[in-house]
Amino acid sequence: MNFSFSIARRFMLGGKGAGPSRLTGWIAIIGLAVGCMAMILSVSILNGFESRVVNRIIGFEGDIRIGGLTDWNRDVAVLQSIAGVEAVMPFQERKGLIIGRDDSQRMVLLKAVNPEKITSFYDLNMIAGRDADLPRVFLGEMTARRLNLSVGDVLRIMSPIDQGSSWGMPRQIQCVVGGVFSIQVLDLDDKIAFIPAEVGRKLFIRKEGPDGVDFRLKAGADVGSVAAAIRQQFPDAKVETWGDLHSELFGAMKFERIGALAVLSLIIVVACFNLVTTLVLVTAQKVREFGILQVMGTTQETVRSIVLNQGSMIGGVGILTGMGIGLLFILLQNSFGIITLPEDIYFTPTLPMVILLKDVITILSISVGMVILSAFIAARRALMISPIEAVYLEK
Repeated sequence: MNFSFSIARRFMLGGKGAGPSRLTGWIAIIGLAVGCMAMILSVSILNGFESRVVNRIIGFEGDIRIGGLTDWNRDVAVLQSIAGVEAVMPFQERKGLIIGRDDSQRMVLLKAVNPEKITSFYDLNMIAGRDADLPRVFLGEMTARRLNLSVGDVLRIMSPIDQGSSWGMPRQIQCVVGGVFSIQVLDLDDKIAFIPAEVGRKLFIRKEGPDGVDFRLKAGADVGSVAAAIRQQFPDAKVETWGDLHSELFGAMKFERIGALAVLSLIIVVACFNLVTTLVLVTAQKVREFGILQVMGTTQETVRSIVLNQGSMIGGVGILTGMGIGLLFILLQNSFGIITLPEDIYFTPTLPMVILLKDVITILSISVGMVILSAFIAARRALMISPIEAVYLEK
């Protein structure tokens, strides 16, 4: 066994009759464990909610969106043949007005798509109604509540920008609520309504073709690679992934995760203060032993190594304990759903927890870095001891 490691293990927490150094040592271990566990759990919760938001957004809008094509009929067929693409959905969209009961009105984004594929292409968490003679419009839950509409109710839609008569009045089309969807993120339930493509062509008379195409990729396909292939095939087109469409949202989430790590790292900092105190106390209690070791020929490098090994052992116990407890709790939560949530508020029945390898490495690096820094500070104090004077010092 390494000499410095063997001495460090004997001196760990002050050894027998350590007194206050043992107490501060255990406080340091507990503090490091709590700090690591808190960082693991907080990051996993943020990741869990972010993954739910990402899944909802991708389900609502698709993996990739492209606009600015010229020959839509030809280009859509080419896009469909690109490797990794499972389905495409051309669409038209325009700000429009929905008129419900008692002439209640709501301005939303009308998105005209193929009504036969809407439920298979988009993941809308839809409550759908039966087929009707009138064109079916699919409203968000919040929009339906504001207009006091439910599945099967009749409504009118219009596009104020497109004037379809000689009198300059926009065309109104009577439709029926064919379904109500619930997304619960980004107020999408109150921003967008889906209408049939043929209704869109009647309303958006100033549009000559689709505004864009939504893509649904095959399982396992890389969004970035497919987007790069599309850009290479259509260099003049505007290609956006789901991350590009909501870059501000995911930028805020990333900043939130960094902020959480920074704040919770303060627990590690406080624990490291206790670790420095412990190592300094142990050095003071073992000052005579350190002096004897140096008189017998032990180099200052070995003394430094002894203190560093003590700090590593104390810090390692705390870090591994905290990370182990945190990872175990994540496993139990994902397996058994110990903590439940009201689904109508958080759009998930249990607390979502997702931990990534890069997060574990980041937290481990922060914790280990602070422990090593603390051990170096204490080691400098140990090297200030004069070997000759230390031999004659009373314990």
